[in-house]
Amino acid sequence: MMQSALLPGWLRMVWAAALVLVALAHLKHVITMRGQRRWWHTGHTVMAAGMALMYLLPAMDHPVLYQAGLAFYVAAVAALAATTVTNWREEGVLNPLWVATTIDMVAMAYMLLPARTPVLTAVFVVYLAGQAVAWSLGLWSRVPVLAPVPAGGEGAAGSPASSAVVGLTAHTSPVVLASLAVMAAGMAYMLLAM
Repeated sequence: MMQSALLPGWLRMVWAAALVLVALAHLKHVITMRGQRRWWHTGHTVMAAGMALMYLLPAMDHPVLYQAGLAFYVAAVAALAATTVTNWREEGVLNPLWVATTIDMVAMAYMLLPARTPVLTAVFVVYLAGQAVAWSLGLWSRVPVLAPVPAGGEGAAGSPASSAVVGLTAHTSPVVLASLAVMAAGMAYMLLAM
């Protein structure tokens, strides 16, 4: 197993274990949810599983796996971009969660490239660190269009629910928020360590 100052073998195992738990948390939602939430959790399940594999199986030891992974994640980026645009057209609102998930998937594909540029790597690290903070603090639920609509039928700031309704709203579950923060941090850390 490849060693680096930022990524010794024991730390690879810790990150891999954490990301397997993230994948399992999202897989539970894939099984129990419907509609956009099911597909959104599917995307996070495959990202977490892919990250766990990257921590366990370094690229230099498994180049064919990384080539296949790159093709898979590029296809996933295309599917997410299409999903984002389709939902935008249907809902009349560009959902920032779908945009962010598409960018997250772009980061997954970027990590699988045989060569990366320092500037783009730094951009992704800063973005993913920001995502980790946003998920940790539950900031996505403060975005008006993403705020879960209360039972009374009004959206954020007293606006009618119909103006704030999108098919995918922000999660407020501590398990989901923690899992997304761990995944974003794991992605940022891997990019730093590569």
